[in-house]
Amino acid sequence: MQHLILGGGPAGIAAARTIRKAKSDAGIVIATDETEAPYLRPLLPDLILGEARDETILDPQGADLAEKGVRLLTGRRAVRLDMGNRKVDFSDGTQEGYDVLLIATGGKPEIPAALKKELPAIRVFDSRRDALGIKERAGLPGGAVVYGPGYLAIEACRALRGTKKKVVWIKPDLPKYGYPIAGELEASILDDVRNRGARIMEGDEIVHVWEKGPDTSVVLTRGGVEIPCSLVVIATERVPSVGFLAGSGVMVGMGVLVDDFLRTSAPNVYAAGDCAEFAGKPKKVGRINFGWRSAIKQGQLAGENMTGGNRRFGSEQENYFWALFGFSLLDRARK
Repeated sequence: MQHLILGGGPAGIAAARTIRKAKSDAGIVIATDETEAPYLRPLLPDLILGEARDETILDPQGADLAEKGVRLLTGRRAVRLDMGNRKVDFSDGTQEGYDVLLIATGGKPEIPAALKKELPAIRVFDSRRDALGIKERAGLPGGAVVYGPGYLAIEACRALRGTKKKVVWIKPDLPKYGYPIAGELEASILDDVRNRGARIMEGDEIVHVWEKGPDTSVVLTRGGVEIPCSLVVIATERVPSVGFLAGSGVMVGMGVLVDDFLRTSAPNVYAAGDCAEFAGKPKKVGRINFGWRSAIKQGQLAGENMTGGNRRFGSEQENYFWALFGFSLLDRARK
């Protein structure tokens, strides 16, 4: 039986390893739009800081996939799901068939209109390649502007202050998806960010960015403040990558709608990780964009159920939010 997994992040890899444990003769293919070996996304800030290297952020769970008989296809972005023929079309013109499919495509940052520009100063905080570009740009004179509402922006501020950059964090209103950071936790984290020397502009927005010189740009806020800088980091929420499912018959809300067993509306199609949205659940226990631990747990459960299991996923809040790669949110912010 052929198991096709779309996405080479923690959910996809965890599913592949679980399937292999259950079925020694199963065909397993992971197709990912990344062009390099799986890596630990939570360590990207440490790559910017110089506290981690390329080889130290590699995901150890992905190291022996070939030995376990898992085919890893890189540079394959899914563009269409043909459920009738049980095939997925990819951006490079290739196709892969499946008997059972897992959608674990994660998400991509939501970029506001004012930052959709091809300016050298504007960098998205998303991938390993992005982190290396931010690190290089951080070496230029001048300050940095970080834009985003939550955890990723906190991590960007932490990393850039560690490189001795002057940082202005433009923090828009509450996140649209997942849990807002609120109450005493938010106050503690914001105080810590300020104590590091970052300026926080809460409830503001970027309305325009333009180049002032070869290495200098200017950010204009909704409040009319002009901020010269050499770097603008987009650290916004990650929106589920589910556009390729249009017209497929798989039900989609913000993410791929799943039940407690991670089954979608389509037969033999599952979803896990940052692209999965639990149907019929209160928003407070729905999909979360940055839950590394949650993605692994969902991937393991999806892999189990794809091979005949019948286990539910727990919806406790801690499954989604409080721990990322072994650190609590506050500890991670203060690291």
